[in-house]
Amino acid sequence: MASATKKTKLIRRNKKTKSGKVRKAKEQNQGTTVTREVLFAD
Repeated sequence: MASATKKTKLIRRNKKTKSGKVRKAKEQNQGTTVTREVLFAD
């Protein structure tokens, strides 16, 4: 059986993932400005 510490670390890791960590990092690196292709699509 997993120890209390292992369970806690797993819960915290999952919470971070759920709170949009990947999405937020992507927005910081890539930005949120819409591309020209999307803006001026015909």
